[in-house]
Amino acid sequence: RYLYTAAAAAAAGVASAFDPSSSGVQSRRDALTNLVSAASATTALAFPAQPALAGVGAPVPFDETRKVLFPGSLMNSVAALRIESALRYTNISESRRKQNLDEKKRAKYGPKNTLIVCCSCSDDATPVADTLAGMLGKDITKAGVEGVVSLDCGSSGMPSASTMSDVSAAAKKLSASSGGREISVVLIFGPHVGISKEGKVGYVERRVNDEETVATSEYANASADDRSIADASKQAYKSIKAKVEAQIGAGGLGEGISEMTVVGGVTLNRCKFGGKEKGEDAFYPLMAKRIVPDGSTVDIYGGAFGDREVMPKDRE
Repeated sequence: RYLYTAAAAAAAGVASAFDPSSSGVQSRRDALTNLVSAASATTALAFPAQPALAGVGAPVPFDETRKVLFPGSLMNSVAALRIESALRYTNISESRRKQNLDEKKRAKYGPKNTLIVCCSCSDDATPVADTLAGMLGKDITKAGVEGVVSLDCGSSGMPSASTMSDVSAAAKKLSASSGGREISVVLIFGPHVGISKEGKVGYVERRVNDEETVATSEYANASADDRSIADASKQAYKSIKAKVEAQIGAGGLGEGISEMTVVGGVTLNRCKFGGKEKGEDAFYPLMAKRIVPDGSTVDIYGGAFGDREVMPKDRE
């Protein structure tokens, strides 16, 4: 009824606005004004206001938080591709990575002679296949999780006194099964910290036995804000880095290892179920360098992550 009335009023406005018998310009202007009002009323009744589609185009809290507190971080799959590229292509320009034609260098990280080692935290519930190490195992060794050796480094991610000897033992085993080849190792280390669906640092939703739970980082406490927790995870990284470098410096790479690429950073855990909030973990890259048996190093960070806006002080 109301729709009909508004439409009728609009029709009357049209007739009045264009009636040659209308007296003067002012009366026609008034008629046009009434026409617009009637048309607006018709539209409002026919198409009442609808709520915005929730979530469409809205920022994702996980991404918003990591970009602020871990600038330069990127998804695990992207980080894996960048590391592989830096290992195989050493001539770097700002616009692109150019292929290194030295086949011997490229062969150092092939499917049959590369060992991926991860100093994993015992409380990180992310499946190995979804970790940075797991993705490198898929891309480089072509063996997926079977090409990854996960070393339990406790809840803090701190390597134990036997970490390097464990790496050497795993390298010897791979060498024996691949015809005595020298082995190249990619060692990934660093702490992890969750970011919840709401963007809160130190917490991440998990599903255990079909029940949703919230995992809490050891860096989180009731009084800590997001930045304090993020800073604590970065400080933990520096402690782990010092331990890793000290062990390599003291014992070398180990027998049968031709070179080792050490990749360090902070893993950002993300929810794995739900709607747009779910997704793969991210990685905040802080180190990437190659080490050869004589102890000399080649920094490949620039080739892998040099264009990322990582905070310089976090890499010190």
